[in-house]
Amino acid sequence: MTNMITISPTVDGIEKRKFANALSDMGNQLRLMEQKITMMTDNRVQEDYTSQQKELNHITYTVNKLHRKQQKQHTEKLVPGRFTFNHAEKRLSNG
Repeated sequence: MTNMITISPTVDGIEKRKFANALSDMGNQLRLMEQKITMMTDNRVQEDYTSQQKELNHITYTVNKLHRKQQKQHTEKLVPGRFTFNHAEKRLSNG
């Protein structure tokens, strides 16, 4: 013998159509909430990335500026006349 399950148009006094519509509405609300959370997260990540990129650019600029300043100071300390060889005077050969 096979048991037959019959589905009635109401389950515990609730119409199936109303239940399906309510379930569909809840699904739509969940999708909207998920979309809002995703958008907020994406915006926050973009803001943080932009902020860190600006900070990195500023640090890079500062390091390059200090490097150029150090090179300039180093070249100012070197006096070319002191560190070049004097041209050898011609020897007068006794011969």
